[in-house]
Amino acid sequence: MKRDCEQIVARVLQAGAWGSFALIAAGLAADLAAPAVGSWLVKAGMVLLLATPVLRIVAALICFLQEGDRKYALVSLGVLAIVVAASLAAVPVGH
Repeated sequence: MKRDCEQIVARVLQAGAWGSFALIAAGLAADLAAPAVGSWLVKAGMVLLLATPVLRIVAALICFLQEGDRKYALVSLGVLAIVVAASLAAVPVGH
C-alpha cells in the first residue's frame, strides 16, 4: 500500500509538471495566431504549475488517511492549512 501511495504522489507531480508545460507551450504557440487564446493557455499553465505542490499535499494526505497513519495525516493537514492561509493572505481584497 505504501508503495502505491508513493507512486500516486509521484504521478500527481509528473502530471502537474507536464500538464503545465503543455499548456504554456500551447499558449506560446497559439499566441502567434490568437493572442487572447494564447494568453489564456499560458495563464492556465501557470495556475496548474502553482497548484501542483498543493495537489501533492492533498494526495499525500489522502494516502496517509487510507494507510491509517494519523500522525503524518495531521502533519499534511497542517502544511495544507499553512499553504492555503498564506495564499489567501497574499490575495488583495477588493481588487
